[in-house]
Amino acid sequence: MDVRGIANGLTLVVNPNIKSVLIVNNGYTIDEAGEQIPDYSEHGITVQLQSLSTRDLDHLGVINQQGQFIYAYAKGQISALRRAKDKGSDMMRFAAYGEDEASEWNVTQVIESYPSWVKVLLWRQ
Repeated sequence: MDVRGIANGLTLVVNPNIKSVLIVNNGYTIDEAGEQIPDYSEHGITVQLQSLSTRDLDHLGVINQQGQFIYAYAKGQISALRRAKDKGSDMMRFAAYGEDEASEWNVTQVIESYPSWVKVLLWRQ
């Protein structure tokens, strides 16, 4: 059963999905000078964005942090910081609701992860 698909079908009535670019952190390479060069790949995806409540912000421990936070639901897997694999967190680029220009949002936490979909916390400073 595609629970995420069913839920997304219902939320589309009031909150449309948006196109986004998933910027996947593949780790890094080292140049001739010995400096780390981040390695990213970009993939077009569709996401469902949802606002956080004050209670969510408090529960996640981000209520006092500057910037904007939003939940994103997407098919597949998206990663936050992975120190054990020497990889930083993934990012997304999209134009937030009411904005004309796209901006980058950092994946700060994976809230829910299932084989076919994920819910992540995004942060824009």
